[in-house]
Amino acid sequence: MHADQQIDYVRTINSARLELESAGNPSYVVITLDAAGESQLSPMVFSTVGPAADHGVRTARELQPGEQVVIVSRSAGGQRAMFTIVEPKTLKRIHQRVEVIEQSFAETDGPVF
Repeated sequence: MHADQQIDYVRTINSARLELESAGNPSYVVITLDAAGESQLSPMVFSTVGPAADHGVRTARELQPGEQVVIVSRSAGGQRAMFTIVEPKTLKRIHQRVEVIEQSFAETDGPVF
């Protein structure tokens, strides 16, 4: 994916959602996007951005034509989770998405109406 091609942000975040949510808070994963926007997640989820950025820069050296590397992170606090997509070399924020964390009735410990 060339720099002038648009990333499908929601699709990219959703491709890493399960790994990020199960890894803890905060969490970072390096993703290689092919020319069609398909995600290939790195085998590791990082707890800090530094090692994720180092891995992303190393991964970027081995890209095939049309591929792009990004880091997707998740941090949560209170009732909100923030997903951020950054460029690994400069850590420039490409996209940010805030979501409300859904809770089950059992977690809210309140009456069901």
